[in-house]
Amino acid sequence: MLHTKMQDPRWLVLTWRLPAASSTARVATWRSLQRLGAVNLTPGAVILPYSENLLEQLDWIAEDIVERGGDAYVLPVTELSETEESDIRRRMREDRKEEYEKLRQAAEVLARRTVRQPRLGRKVTVLRRGLARAIERDHFESAGRARAEKAIRLAQKRKEA
Repeated sequence: MLHTKMQDPRWLVLTWRLPAASSTARVATWRSLQRLGAVNLTPGAVILPYSENLLEQLDWIAEDIVERGGDAYVLPVTELSETEESDIRRRMREDRKEEYEKLRQAAEVLARRTVRQPRLGRKVTVLRRGLARAIERDHFESAGRARAEKAIRLAQKRKEA
């Protein structure tokens, strides 16, 4: 008898279908997946790198979809072609790079303000939280993180001055 060792999953795919009249559920699902840093494969299918945490998160999202009258499946994927994997990694990096760039720009605007504003501290806190969320969903060390961190640090120093 031939025994083959199963490969550990490298990716997670969530496929789903929601009732057509369910725009609230679609938006809620989309937002949940965006928070995780998922990349769309097709309408109704996303992919993420495999981790136990992401598996648990996708299972929760799938349960929510089913509770809203839809169908959902979380599928572990052991292998993709080199081209597919490269494309998915590139898309994930680009998404985070854009997110880091928006955070950097917002921090630089705050740092340039010459008048002390009472809300400046709160705005810096919002940027720091945004950065923390971006880092959580940055699965492949995207470009721009260091620049965003530096800009937020400068805005923080400006607030303290």
